[in-house]
Amino acid sequence: MPHTIKNCFYKNLTFEKLLEAHNRAKKQKASKPEVIQFEMHLENNLTNLLHQLQKGSYHIGNYRTFYVVEPKLRMIEALPYVDRIVHQWYVEEFIKPYIVPKFIKDTCACISGRRLS
Repeated sequence: MPHTIKNCFYKNLTFEKLLEAHNRAKKQKASKPEVIQFEMHLENNLTNLLHQLQKGSYHIGNYRTFYVVEPKLRMIEALPYVDRIVHQWYVEEFIKPYIVPKFIKDTCACISGRRLS
């Protein structure tokens, strides 16, 4: 295991990994207009995202605000879909493989395969 996560950044930054992240990010959201629009030019969008991440020119987008009324009125702030892809990629490629193994064995909240004994 590397001493720092940044040593593995570019090794794990591939088109295939971003495509996997896109497939995870679109779960439960495949019918949303933002996702459909992104998928219309999927290869170009993922390639552009890959180049932005490689060059260090990627910036998080602006939050959009909307309200949900079930079960009560709540204000929701959401990032653009492309940021959801980057989030999925980052969590799967860095957080889980490099940070989760350092947790004590009794840590199980939201970690797949772990249960309280």
